[in-house]
Amino acid sequence: MTNKKTIYIWDGGVFSPPTKAVGKLAFNLATYISSKHDDKVNVEYHFVPTNKYYNKPWVRCVEEEDRLFMLKYLVEYINREYKVPSNIKFIVNDHDINYGKKTKDPSTTLTSLKYFTKKQMENVYLANSIDNVIQRVKGYWQDTLELFFKVRIICYDIYSPELIGVNQTENYIYKSINLVDLLQQEKHNYPVEFQQYFKKHKLSKDDINHFISSKKNEHKFEGLKKLIMSRLTFLPKHLVPEAYKAVAGNRVREELDVYYSSLKNIQDLTTPGIETYITDKGLYEHCKSKYVDKLISKSSKSRSKSRSNARSRTKSSAKSNAKTRSKSKSISKSRSNHKKTKRR
Repeated sequence: MTNKKTIYIWDGGVFSPPTKAVGKLAFNLATYISSKHDDKVNVEYHFVPTNKYYNKPWVRCVEEEDRLFMLKYLVEYINREYKVPSNIKFIVNDHDINYGKKTKDPSTTLTSLKYFTKKQMENVYLANSIDNVIQRVKGYWQDTLELFFKVRIICYDIYSPELIGVNQTENYIYKSINLVDLLQQEKHNYPVEFQQYFKKHKLSKDDINHFISSKKNEHKFEGLKKLIMSRLTFLPKHLVPEAYKAVAGNRVREELDVYYSSLKNIQDLTTPGIETYITDKGLYEHCKSKYVDKLISKSSKSRSKSRSNARSRTKSSAKSNAKTRSKSKSISKSRSNHKKTKRR
């Protein structure tokens, strides 16, 4: 009996709280990847919640155990709501949370992916929205090339046609690639695929440096963009749920913050079980006003304290100036009255 190969989908995120749209998207991603391979493939979809050291308020204002618990509800919902093929399994993975408990730090994507062996990495897809992919290819995030050539990316487009046009996802990302910044980040420690490209096109280290500094012979480097694009798999736009938006979780939190006593709107967005779990435990109640106190990052506290001190100094200065102006007016008024008295 032949053992099936396993394809892994790694979906890292806040998941605070997870929504129905997240579940539908995960199901569509898993079944689409499965359909791209033969029937001898298993698919493991890993929900990987960030640890509490990740600098997002909605991570800090609820416990890690609560986010894990809600994700388990989401997996139950997916298995109950959809006809999940026997070769697909959804898993709640606490790898990043355990990493935080050991290091007291957030985990980078590359660090998170150390969960897999080198052999398994060949079969890993990183689930990313188009927004995240664009941030990467523009060079805004570090280690993009290393990441892209260690694992593959499954990209889902959450942008509206009004923003980028119809069926323009791939073209939009292609035009967003900033080769200069991506090459500069690597400091000549390029993926094997890039090294082979340079050798094939007889591009020396000096050629690369001249391109980085002045975009000299830009056309000779254009093929690198195609190499980057080859690492991307695109979920067809019709498989991205209409309800799925980058702010889906925010909408739930807004409902909780504004009208906490009602389950009506929360039920429309979260899965059965999650909504009662949230309200029974009082999760997210007044989260907006409390999350600053939950920040762990010293730099965040320092910035907050600096801003507070600056505001205090500004207020003090304003009061001092107001007193000075008031005193000046009084003196001026007194002098004016004195002159009038003398004229009389």
